[in-house]
Amino acid sequence: MTPRLNKAAWIVTAIYTALLTTASLLPSGSDVLGGWDASISPNLQNGLHLPAYAGLVVLWTLSWSTRSPLSTRSILAVTCACVAFGAAMELAQSVIPGRTCGLGDGLANTGGTVLGFISVLLWRYVQTRRGSTKAAHKPVGEPAECRIQ
Repeated sequence: MTPRLNKAAWIVTAIYTALLTTASLLPSGSDVLGGWDASISPNLQNGLHLPAYAGLVVLWTLSWSTRSPLSTRSILAVTCACVAFGAAMELAQSVIPGRTCGLGDGLANTGGTVLGFISVLLWRYVQTRRGSTKAAHKPVGEPAECRIQ
């Protein structure tokens, strides 16, 4: 990854993390901030935990893999950090008006991180296979490029 692309990945990751933090910690209820979440059904709110935390793992993994693909151990470490982040968000919600700290939400956050972990591993597998396939199909003894001046 080029330094410029890596910087862009870090910026996107930081913005995404800030937005997720803000959405997680905004007060809930009709009397606070105009009930921003009143129009979203509880089932949809709970369902949004999965893609939100899967995206978090994917973005953080992309940001950490500056020059080469991360090892499975490194991807697992990023995933565990995202699980800890989700747990911290749930604990912080216990002191936010209209919010509660819920085991179900924590499990949904964790499920999203697992989904992100699997997505990153599959992406890395496809990239690895694509690279080995290109190497395997490279013509042997191909003539060198000729330039006429």
